[in-house]
Amino acid sequence: MRYLPKIQQLKVFQQVIRSGSIRGAARAMGQSQPAVSRTLRELEQALDTQLIVRGNQGMTLTETGRAFSRRMQFILEELERAADEIRQIDQYSQGSVATGLSSLLALTVLPGLTGEFKTQFPQSKLLIKEGQLSTLLPALREGKLDFAVGTAGPGLPLEDLVREPLFSAPFGVIARRGHPLAGATTLEELQDARWLLPETDMGYYQQIRLSMGGFHQPGAEMPVHTDSVICGLNMVLQSDYLTIVARAMKAPFGLEDRLCLLNIDALPQAEYCVLYSQKSPLTFAARRFLDLLRNHCQSYDWS
Repeated sequence: MRYLPKIQQLKVFQQVIRSGSIRGAARAMGQSQPAVSRTLRELEQALDTQLIVRGNQGMTLTETGRAFSRRMQFILEELERAADEIRQIDQYSQGSVATGLSSLLALTVLPGLTGEFKTQFPQSKLLIKEGQLSTLLPALREGKLDFAVGTAGPGLPLEDLVREPLFSAPFGVIARRGHPLAGATTLEELQDARWLLPETDMGYYQQIRLSMGGFHQPGAEMPVHTDSVICGLNMVLQSDYLTIVARAMKAPFGLEDRLCLLNIDALPQAEYCVLYSQKSPLTFAARRFLDLLRNHCQSYDWS
């Protein structure tokens, strides 16, 4: 290779992939088709390989094109993050943080954490995605999230990520007050209950299924699955469903007088951790947000 590709060449190649054609890329970038084609030829000459095959049905990536596109995407994302971090250090009060959190954190430490962070970074952009860790991992690996927090069980492939323990939280079964099974003290008494559980089959809820073994008997009603907190709460309140949540979540949204925690202690504790890329260092603002998150989690009473 005679010289390294130019940033503009990488951006043009990226846009061609996104648009699916040279014509679409030219239109999206406000350039002429010959200009885009020329930039692509220069990139292929620099790499001494063919990246794209052009045909009547459009364009397709060659094997080297597919390999280079993956590396190129990471390079462009890192350059954007590097430039963003420099701006953050220079201006301190600005920057951006994108994080993925479980519902437990959203309903407990997040308000105080966000307030403290915004006091230090009033002009910062803060993006928070709520979900199970299994649904957050793709965005984390694509560089759309700086880090994610959740329960990581043995079924999650995490070899490319840093895994840092954060805190442990006991879980329990909740029901509406007055539920016919509200007085149960063992899981066996709940075998015929109507259940609502998160849709993930990884992390803590995988542990739950393993620990409960053959809990659901043949012919019993299958659980309803959802990752929506609002949907789950309404089903518990209105349709006599039971669900399993962290004990710290037993009274969300001021519903202390309408929900109760069953006196069952057979569920294992959940181990929460924070995950971030091994290859991509956290930005200045993301590091500060994570430091504050650690402090809030360590001081919170999860029981």
